Formats: sequence, C-alpha cells, structure tokens
Amino acid sequence: MVEIHNGNSNGNQVEGNFHPAPQWLTESYVEALLRRHKHDEQLSIEKLTIKPATAKGDNYASIMTRIQVDYIRGGSKEYETEFFIVKTTFENDPFISNIFAGYQASRTEMVMYDKILPQLTALLEGTGQSEKLFAKTIHVDYEHSAIIFEDLAIFNYVLGDRLTGFDLEHTKMVLRKLAKMHASASVLNERQPGLLTTLDHGIFNRHTRAFKPMFESLMGVAADFAGKCPELGTIYEDKLRGLQKHVMDYTESVYDPQEDEFNTLTHGDLWTNNIMLRNKTEHNELDLLLIDFQFSAWASPAVDLFYFFCTSLQPEVRNNHLSSLIQYYHKALVDTLRELKFGGYIPTLRQLVLQLEKGKFMAVTASLTCQAIMLNEETNDADFKGLMVDDERGRNFRKGMYKNKRLQDNVIRCLPEFDRSGLLDVLD
Repeated sequence: MVEIHNGNSNGNQVEGNFHPAPQWLTESYVEALLRRHKHDEQLSIEKLTIKPATAKGDNYASIMTRIQVDYIRGGSKEYETEFFIVKTTFENDPFISNIFAGYQASRTEMVMYDKILPQLTALLEGTGQSEKLFAKTIHVDYEHSAIIFEDLAIFNYVLGDRLTGFDLEHTKMVLRKLAKMHASASVLNERQPGLLTTLDHGIFNRHTRAFKPMFESLMGVAADFAGKCPELGTIYEDKLRGLQKHVMDYTESVYDPQEDEFNTLTHGDLWTNNIMLRNKTEHNELDLLLIDFQFSAWASPAVDLFYFFCTSLQPEVRNNHLSSLIQYYHKALVDTLRELKFGGYIPTLRQLVLQLEKGKFMAVTASLTCQAIMLNEETNDADFKGLMVDDERGRNFRKGMYKNKRLQDNVIRCLPEFDRSGLLDVLD
C-alpha cells in the first residue's frame, strides 16, 4: 500500500507549497531497491509512505522526498521500518534542467555520493581523525538522476536556522569536519592522480556562465541599496556597478587551482541549509554532517571558507573570530594530512592566510549575492526562475531580497572593509 502526502509531517503546509514526488518512485521500485540493499530477494513491502520534504524556497536546485518503508524480510513475520531521503532534480522543468546540466550538477553529486564520499570516509576510518562527515549512501540511480540516502531526521538531525546562523561552537565543528573532508580529498587525489581534478564545474567555472544573469542582477540590486543607504552612499554604488560585469570573471579566478598552492575538493555550496545538525541531548552528542554536493569542485579552500563565513555565521562570530577560526581550520587540516601521510604540499598557517587573501573576492560575491538569496524570507516568488529571469516578477523578487534587515546590516558592515582591501576596485 502506498500513501502519498502533499504536506509536511505536521500537516500545516498546503499542497501548492511543496514539490511533488517523482512519478517513478513506486512501491515496486522501492521494493527492488530494498531487496538489493538488504540482500534479501524474499523481502516484501507492506506499506510505503511518501512525503514531500522540500517546500518552495528551501532549495532552488533539487527536490527532496521522504519515504518510510514498512517491510517484512523473507521467512520472517516481524515488521521492520526504514526511512530514506530521495533527492532528485527538477526533471520536469526544461529551463532549470538545461541550466543545471551545463553545471553537471546532478552528475557531480551522483559521483560524489557513489564514488568519492565513501572513499573519503574509508580513508579516515581507523585513524585518530575518524568521525562521520556525511550521510550514508543507500543507492545512486543514474537513470533517474536520483540519490537515495539515510534520512538523518530519524537520528534527530535538523537544519540549522539560516536566518540566525551558526554560533562559535557549531562554526568550529563545521570547520573541523570541512578540514577533514579537504585533507582526505587531497590524499585521495594523491593516491589516485587526477580522480578529483576532473570535477571542475562549481558554481563558478570556466565552462559555463549560465548563472551570470542572477549574479550580475543581484550585484546591481546591491548597488541600488548602497546608493540609497545613508551609511554607504554613491561611492559604493558606483563601485558595485563597476563590478557588475566583472563578478563572474573575478569569482571564477578564485576557483582556478594554482600549482604552488594547496588545492582540494571543495564542497562548493557550504552554507546553513547544506549542514544537518544534531543538538546535544540526554541520548545524543552534539554533531553535524555535510550534505548536498552538486557543486563540488577541485579548487582553493578559499571557495568553501569565504562562502561559509559570509553566509552562515552569526554576526558576532563573523565580526570577531575569523582569524582564530582560520587558525582552527588550519590545525585540523594539517593534523589530518599528516595522519594520512600526505606527501604533497602542506601550507603553513601564514601560507594559508596569504592564499586565502588572494581568493578573498569570494567573500564579496558571497556577501552581496549568495547571502541575499540565503537570508530571503519572501517565499511567494522563491523559485529558480525568480532568481534568473529578467522579467517584472524576477526583478521584484530580487529587489525584495535587499529589504531584509539582517542582510542590510551585514552589507553595511562589510562593504567598507572590502573597499579598504581594494576588493571593490576594477582591475586594469
């Protein structure tokens, strides 16, 4: 028996707010999958419950579906239950599908969950750096461009509050796990040369600029805000308008691996909604896991660090602790590289700081454009077309993002800092 619900578990969302489950996700499909996973050809499903898990505005790149499977193993009379998340692309929307195909987003994430993340986990197992970094992969379906993995909600993992951001304790835990991912990825690529360097289709890359309308438009909205803001003014407005046509090129340069620097496989989209948290309780320890690897790319760690710092930290943490947080990340990175006997270049703290300074334009882009999307509270037009299309609806949606007080406060604080560093100047 299949039950399909068009709301969340509390039943307080109307059907239109949720993306429907894929049509191919049937009882026979799940039964065949579970038989393979449990190595039991006699296993039979008694009940399959399908619930949409992604509301509009939660995720612009994919659809998440939650399934509960009640089943009986062959030769048994006892019911058992499993919970999975099925992640799929916007397969029924040609506009979205064509753009994300250019970024190889679905292929990248399938390869990550199928081939790469399990190997990174295996590298860390049995070492002093061993800890869980990612959700367990159950199955990768290349035919349907789908990934099935364990439902972390069953283990009390939840998304953090994207509007509040991470406190210092959670931020340090993210950086520790990120450092272990970065270190193990560099070791894996050393042992299997070229395995990870082919992943080069991050959000900014040298193959496609399909996201250009979104980033240039949001830079223009930032300029509009600066010009009308008493604390900023026309000097910042003019500089941001000058940067509009350069934002893609300048940010792409941060992604370009440099032979004399430390390169690694970056997460590529590291922000609050791509991190699952489990708070400390009587039965659980504080923990978090990294999810969503559609834009993973071989690049400088500056990509992940500035993207995360500028979109996902509480203001007090971002304003007062960045230097110590970089030092914390560096120690975790070096400790893991040495534990895994990495034979390549291991940067000193000073060398890493200088490398990050070279990639700091990522902070400009993340602060003025990505952060606007992530702090958005207006969900009526919160879909991918609202971000990309140059029509009245899209323009109004993007302009509305800069009405957010949190965003305004962050931009007022960071723009003068960027200007003093020369990051708002157009290069000759």
